[in-house]
Amino acid sequence: MPPAKKYEDDLGIYGLPGDVAAWDIRFDAGDPADLEPIGDGRFRLRLHTEPGITDGRAVLRSPDGIVGVRLVPIRAGRFTQWTATIGPLRHQTGLSFSFVSSDSGKPVYVTRAGVAAAVERLDRWQIDPTASPVDTPEWARGAVIYQIFPDRFDNGDPSNDPEGTVEWGADPAFRQFQGGDLDGIVRRLPYIESLGTDAVYLNPIFDSPSMHKYDTTNYFSVDPAFGGDEALRRLVTSAHARGIRVILDASFNHVHPRFFAFADLLERGEQSEYADWFVVHDWPPRIKIRKRKLKPWQRDSLTTWEQRSGVPIEEVTDAGPGVETTYESWFGVPTMPRLALHNPAPRTHVLDAARYWLEEFDIDGWRMDVVRYVDDDFWPEFRKVCRAAKPDAYLLAEVMGDASKWLSGDAFDATMNYTFRALALGFLARGDMDGTGFLDHCTRLYGNHPLAVTLVNHNLIGSHDTPRFLTEAGGDLWRSELATVFQLTYPGAPGIYYGDEVGMEGGDDPHCRGAMPWNDVARRETFTETVATLTSLRRRRPAFRTGEWAPLAAGTDTVAYERRLGRSRYVIGLNRSAKSAALDVPGRGETIWGSGTHSGGVLRIDPKTAVITKS
Repeated sequence: MPPAKKYEDDLGIYGLPGDVAAWDIRFDAGDPADLEPIGDGRFRLRLHTEPGITDGRAVLRSPDGIVGVRLVPIRAGRFTQWTATIGPLRHQTGLSFSFVSSDSGKPVYVTRAGVAAAVERLDRWQIDPTASPVDTPEWARGAVIYQIFPDRFDNGDPSNDPEGTVEWGADPAFRQFQGGDLDGIVRRLPYIESLGTDAVYLNPIFDSPSMHKYDTTNYFSVDPAFGGDEALRRLVTSAHARGIRVILDASFNHVHPRFFAFADLLERGEQSEYADWFVVHDWPPRIKIRKRKLKPWQRDSLTTWEQRSGVPIEEVTDAGPGVETTYESWFGVPTMPRLALHNPAPRTHVLDAARYWLEEFDIDGWRMDVVRYVDDDFWPEFRKVCRAAKPDAYLLAEVMGDASKWLSGDAFDATMNYTFRALALGFLARGDMDGTGFLDHCTRLYGNHPLAVTLVNHNLIGSHDTPRFLTEAGGDLWRSELATVFQLTYPGAPGIYYGDEVGMEGGDDPHCRGAMPWNDVARRETFTETVATLTSLRRRRPAFRTGEWAPLAAGTDTVAYERRLGRSRYVIGLNRSAKSAALDVPGRGETIWGSGTHSGGVLRIDPKTAVITKS
């Protein structure tokens, strides 16, 4: 970062008068993405301007005098992102910004009231040098997370298979069991470790009649079909012995109707002591159906709903949807009644469950389902409970879209980064985004959150809720490999969905939840080796785990960006075209992975591949 320079007054930087045009300049001192404490009185600044703004300074005023710190621009299409690291600060410090307008040549002063002609004492934001850094677990920064759908990973103990379990590898279907369990995961830990995995994230494992288990009947018990509580103890102990963390998944939004509180509600009605654990619009709780409006899958589900859920079904002929519950349920699904977490009793119950597994089983974190649909004030309390039980617990939110609301330090550490997946699909799978647009969006994504959050965000290209990336890419394995290179070199905690590393395919749920093809993994050995090699590279070169990121150059089918930590600089180039490509990238570097060269200020990348160089 360029050195700071002292001035006698604010006007000594660019002079007067200031240009008071309606410049689009965005900075929120209350958002840690824009003003991020990083410890010892140091802060990371980030603000956005339209392209007509050029050379800029962060102007700091304290008892030590006035200092201007040059802002470094990262240009991204229709805006510029400006960054700087300031400090260490010793006193309460006022902050403003000074820029130059390329259109008028005049200075542009940015204050907490907006663009101004000059800067006065009351115009400055105040920075507290004692502000605490954004708290995310150190171990999760840049960690490689391997996601496992337990019923489909490996059958380690056939004796606990549910009734009706089908043959391993059968075409996946709803309400189908294939026998995967926790002992199967224990058995495959050497393989998981060989991929360079830092943590495994398991889809729900608690008691539930379903295969996916997002509709639990008991938050305090591991399902017998997965081996019960002792199987989880074996898994955590064995994983920890290999340096692998364990993250569990749950939905605190909804439960199964056989959940004890809702079952009591069905039996006792309004007299149930659990009546306020749920929201019932019309007593007694029941499912209303309008047969003429039912969809085929709903007709097929009627018997299942009534027999397995215990919820009465009432046929009606009035106006309304085909299926309607008289109680709040998740998206109207009859077998998923919503917990009323605004009430103390159900809130205490699920918070006790969160604490229990952290304290009693030494798990390392939680992935929480449908975060957007839970009362806002619940998540800060959830964080306090989890952090008290385990100070470095990793808290991961499922939010499809902008998760900033939950990532400011008082709720979650990270999000399931479906925005990252959308970028990978657009540029590397479908090809409906060119290199320039892709790099612009990557820059915006990089600026969305504090760096401490960005480094732990779960960057995925596939999950149990999405079609497999290889399927989206039309079966072109090289596209999946490029997406994996992007995943393992962009800032964050890359998430590998089980089987992606061996080229599994599958469309929408349930097809994205196929059984791991253990007897056929050799068919994609090269891809698996690519994953293992790149994760090894991340472990040996800290810049890939915790370094900063910047765009370098882009063409229609190519992009280049860098990761930098201290004096270490790595350049990554991706080329999706069938021809060799060249990008103007200053400097030179040694090729440490992939196919291409970097010399004489030109990065050359071979067709349908990637290259990583070290300067």
